[in-house]
Amino acid sequence: MNASTTEFDYVVVGAGSAGAALAARLSESGRYSVLLLEAGPPDKNIWTRIPMGVVKVLQQGKVTRSFFTQPDPAMNDRRIYWPRGWVVGGSSTVNGMIWVHGTPREYDLWAEDGCPGWSYADLLPWFRKIENFAGGDEAYRGRSGPVSVTEFKPVDELPDAFLDATQAAGVVKRVKDYNVRGLGGSYLQFNTRNGVRCNTRMAYLDAALQRPNLTLKTDVLVSRVLLEGKRAVGVRARVDGREVDFRASREVVLCGGAFNSPQLLELSGLGRREVLAGAGIPLLHELPMVGENLSEHVYSPLIYRAAREVSWNRSLSSPLGQARLAARWLFRRDGRMSSSTITAQAFAPGETNGTDAELKIQIQQVSSAGNRGAGKITLDPFDGVTIASFQIRPRSRGSSHIASHDPAADPVMLSNHFSHPDDVAACLKALKLSRRIAGTGPLSRLLQEEVRPGPHAASDEALVQYLRATGATAYHPVGTCRMGTDAAQSVVDPQLRVHGVRGLRVADASVMPTIASTNTNAISIVIGERAADFMLQDVD
Repeated sequence: MNASTTEFDYVVVGAGSAGAALAARLSESGRYSVLLLEAGPPDKNIWTRIPMGVVKVLQQGKVTRSFFTQPDPAMNDRRIYWPRGWVVGGSSTVNGMIWVHGTPREYDLWAEDGCPGWSYADLLPWFRKIENFAGGDEAYRGRSGPVSVTEFKPVDELPDAFLDATQAAGVVKRVKDYNVRGLGGSYLQFNTRNGVRCNTRMAYLDAALQRPNLTLKTDVLVSRVLLEGKRAVGVRARVDGREVDFRASREVVLCGGAFNSPQLLELSGLGRREVLAGAGIPLLHELPMVGENLSEHVYSPLIYRAAREVSWNRSLSSPLGQARLAARWLFRRDGRMSSSTITAQAFAPGETNGTDAELKIQIQQVSSAGNRGAGKITLDPFDGVTIASFQIRPRSRGSSHIASHDPAADPVMLSNHFSHPDDVAACLKALKLSRRIAGTGPLSRLLQEEVRPGPHAASDEALVQYLRATGATAYHPVGTCRMGTDAAQSVVDPQLRVHGVRGLRVADASVMPTIASTNTNAISIVIGERAADFMLQDVD
């Protein structure tokens, strides 16, 4: 496609987890011209290639955009840090690469609550389609998809001790694969290929961009969707300091994520009447749920002093240790640099003998005084490990709305964590189960003492105070363009079409009614794949 062309069949805004998959699939037949616009730069940073480089990526901030909530009264009036990928591949380029299909029962609840076609049975073939996971049960796992998935290979005894202790403590059984039925504990699975991060740039775009009908433009900030009456006909964007209109003869698809997709709808005059009036945006179509229903996990860590051989603090902190690990990765593409510091995790029910996961507990082979805040991450000077947990199904809801007509301005975000009492109770239970696991045979032999919050935080009240003082984002915001059949309670229909506006869809984590997957990358890719399928069915 000519670089100066401004007319396409499809315009896709956002080259992230969903957008890259969507654009690649739309271009696959060669019949349609597709423009993919990304606000961030190309994916050329060496640290985005190295799995362990996620820490460096977040610290540098070169390919992320740092969002902060308003002070949250339930979290000691702290402003919660929410970084998102601002680069080709989106958050799949900067996340922890943790590969999780999700909780089957939650998808079934989607289908029951106004989203027919989104049950677990409907989605399982799509999870299988997108992944390549050798050795998995073929009834549940794919072996020929574009996203390469690998399982962590232990280098010491900590992951096995954690998983065995989780079972011995009666929390949940150890299983071969937590992505089969979404319950139980096993080694972590990563989307990596030959020791390198397999983001959606690698999985989808590297091959798709060889097609003449797919055009990718980076460093392009879209400012609004162009509407003619109640039909989307393109987008307006800033390109090299000037405004350019890109026309879409068929459809425009927003794939900006939980913050930027609702922002772009509101900038275009679609949303809540009072929000648009406050920002000086003329109301073109009222959709009261735009920017509402924001949902996120509260991540809480317990820090333990541990046996030296199972903590990675020293090797990842010392120049000599870093050099050795880097050399191994460069020449062999394996070792600790080829994985994350989280090495095993368990999906547990909230009650004994429960059949659906409500909590996630994971072991991390490093420790730090900071809990996912902005800026430099410094590992503890002692041999430490972390047992971290969160509630899978938070009931609290926040919001994300524009406050001005400037597309470069951050939206105003309200996290509203713990505004529902069930969430406090669930996170408290997860902390107490984490302590039970730490004190159980196989793992207790490797842990010397709890450092944070420490034994003084013995009561429920003390643990709740700890949650409010230290709880942080899990980097999983969803829900601000909720999917559903009722336009008064949702933004898009089950085919991801914006209610009341022709030629416009949203396809990313913002359409999720709730968080069905504890780590949202896999389901976001599925959403992109399904959006392409819906669109191609409409024209074929």
